Amino acid sequence: MSVNILIVDDDDSIRDLLRMVLSVEENVGEVREAVDGTHAIEVCGHFDPDVIVLDWSMPEMNGEAAANEIRTSHPDAKIIAYSGILQRKPDWADDHYVKGDLPDIDAILQSA
Repeated sequence: MSVNILIVDDDDSIRDLLRMVLSVEENVGEVREAVDGTHAIEVCGHFDPDVIVLDWSMPEMNGEAAANEIRTSHPDAKIIAYSGILQRKPDWADDHYVKGDLPDIDAILQSA
């Protein structure tokens, strides 16, 4: 089974890093990107992600607001908070990783 992933972060280098790491995983299907929460909701309008790696602090719409919106249309998607600000898992996320630490890709794929 392949896992479709949406990476949401306003930092190009973070999105690039995660995309590169995910590109070598055999269970990864399609990977799409969004630059903020508003863009993530737009992407989810025509993409069905299994996992969403979501930054919290972004312009336009933060991760919490985006997660709450996305959950209404994609309730089964696993949301991974990936933030340099949040030090623990927020209520709106299924899991949490601190930026600077590379997320456990196997755990992310298994959560889908």
